[in-house]
Amino acid sequence: MISYLFHLRYGTPATLIIGYDNLHELNAAIPRIYFTRDTFVPTFSRNRAAVRISKDKRVIFLVRDPRDVAVSFYFHVRNRASRRELIRKEIPLQSKSLSLFDFVIDEYLGVPRVVEHYNRWLEEMSELPNALIVKYEQMRADPVGELGRVMELVDNGFDEDMLREAAEFASFDSLARKEVNGFFDSGRMRPTNPRESGSFKVRRGKVGGYRDYFSPEQIDVIDEMVRENLHPHYGYN
Repeated sequence: MISYLFHLRYGTPATLIIGYDNLHELNAAIPRIYFTRDTFVPTFSRNRAAVRISKDKRVIFLVRDPRDVAVSFYFHVRNRASRRELIRKEIPLQSKSLSLFDFVIDEYLGVPRVVEHYNRWLEEMSELPNALIVKYEQMRADPVGELGRVMELVDNGFDEDMLREAAEFASFDSLARKEVNGFFDSGRMRPTNPRESGSFKVRRGKVGGYRDYFSPEQIDVIDEMVRENLHPHYGYN
């Protein structure tokens, strides 16, 4: 959605998805946006030390129900992640062979990992004056309104018609069709195996979809992890 807004305003190709400074290189008015999976940003130094996000940066925390995140990550590891990516992210290669339930309850890979991130992020936000939490579920329910909140922080001045056009362009069904048709230039938006539904980036996107994969007893175990450990601020308990 953000990439398409820049297309509407600055004429960048609609097939390009923003990735740090690629759109900035085409038009200096477009801000650099860096995507990272944590508040510790990896560096290319010899000792591979990570650095914390600077306090003066504008930061968006995009969160989703930890149970849906863990299921989505399972399919990413199993069907999309390369050996090189797993090694870089220090994810054991044998993770690909875990059952879905074992993956989701795993301390290092599943719901506990997501919960740890969310709780720590909430503490760190007190030192990030320009931070915003965006929930996946709210984005699905009101994409235009949530996109407006995001752009107030990123690059203000987009009217509601532009926000609505961007939301329609990047709706879930629209993205699914675009991925099948190879619309985007980025490999991030292509399936690793077109014959395998689990290898698509745009897969299901269902709110609370994790429940479709587990028995009632397994759901109770997973729900308890969230209920007992996640800070209630997020509203997923």
